[in-house]
Order: sequence, then structure tokens, then C-alpha cells
Amino acid sequence: MSLHFLEANDRFYVCDANNKEIGEITFTRLGKDKATIDHTYVDPAYRGQGIADNLLDIVVRRLQQENRDIIPICSFAIKKLARKSD
Repeated sequence: MSLHFLEANDRFYVCDANNKEIGEITFTRLGKDKATIDHTYVDPAYRGQGIADNLLDIVVRRLQQENRDIIPICSFAIKKLARKSD
């Protein structure tokens, strides 16, 4: 399966081989040193393939490069980031 991960306006999203958007993760930069992860979604037909995990990894790397503290708001990010901090 060929997926394309893209970035635009405080969100990363993924499209399938037909350029249909199948998932996204959104975030909000707060000031100079914080950011929230607000929302994660993957089309039900594509769930269970690690797409949401990949989106989360991409946004976390970007925000870490910007030296921002990450505040997860969406339930997926809260659950996944809590596991990584253990």
C-alpha cells in the first residue's frame, strides 16, 4: 500500500494511492514553547495498520525539533504518549 504523509496548516495528513485523504492529526502551537495535539482520525477502512501511530510520531518529532512541550488533548495522543513515558 502506497501512502503519502503531508503537512499543511498545523496538521499532518495521509492520502492513499488515489490521493484520497484517509487520516489526519492536528496540533496547535501555544506561544514559543508549547503545543497541543488536538485530534487524530483514521478512516475506519484503514484502521489497525499503524497509520495513527505514524501520524503521532511525525507530529511529535516536529514539535520536539521546535523544542516544544507537548500537551496531548485527543484521547489517542493521551493514551499513546502516556505509554511512551512509562
